[in-house]
Amino acid sequence: MRQADQAHAVIDLDDLSLIYPSQGRPFSHRNLKVIWPNYTAVPNLKVIIPTVIADAADYQLLLDAIPAAKVMICELTAPKAILIDRVMDREPNAYWQERLRKWVDVYYQRDERQKFGDFLVSTHDKSVEEAAREIIIKAGWHWSS
Repeated sequence: MRQADQAHAVIDLDDLSLIYPSQGRPFSHRNLKVIWPNYTAVPNLKVIIPTVIADAADYQLLLDAIPAAKVMICELTAPKAILIDRVMDREPNAYWQERLRKWVDVYYQRDERQKFGDFLVSTHDKSVEEAAREIIIKAGWHWSS
């Protein structure tokens, strides 16, 4: 998006919930709801919120936090073994590795009622730039080379 000079922002829900002891997933959504008007005030801004949507209740929490937003969900996919390897490589210790490995399990145990993606993009067979380009194209956002 930056290469294309497109107005954009990334809001990481994990960053919005960094507190000990954990206050649960609703905490990050409440924080998002408070800051959301600041983002809607920027003309033509595309906001990317990387997150795992665990179930219908979690999806509704997200929608409630970003009122009047046009929501489009891109589901990033990869084989389970690759996702687990990524979690193990990325996280700093066994505690966080196990917590995120459980999210991989949640992802693979979903049934059709728990899938909210508008489109899928495979991430294991391409570079980060190639995956980003595919997301932008599938979302109908502008992309220039």
